[in-house]
Amino acid sequence: MKTVKTANGVKKIEDWNLDLVPLQLRYILQDHRATLIDKLLQGGLVAYIDYKFATKTTAKTQEVIKQKLSELKQSGIDVLLYHSIFELVLSNEYTALHNTLFYEEIDLVIKTNLFQNQSVNERTQLYFQ
Repeated sequence: MKTVKTANGVKKIEDWNLDLVPLQLRYILQDHRATLIDKLLQGGLVAYIDYKFATKTTAKTQEVIKQKLSELKQSGIDVLLYHSIFELVLSNEYTALHNTLFYEEIDLVIKTNLFQNQSVNERTQLYFQ
């Protein structure tokens, strides 16, 4: 039995068949990422963007980012991106998830949509504020 500590508490993975561990872990990682996204959406996406990217957003851009984060929340886990976590869980009985990889993926979605949806005029105005 493998144990993974997540944002949602401690999760158990049956490891009697090691081929099934990655499948079980995918669901755990998706759930963890969804929880981080939910907390971000409920707890101050605008403040997070302002702090992390040092920029203000328009209401339209915020809605696009919220939509894209919701899509990410519903999507599958990229095995290549989270490969290190898969390896860690496979090689240990207990693993506490760190949020670094999750926030790298979340930040990429935000950054891509933040700057893609800003017009040159908006960026210029934000720069001089």
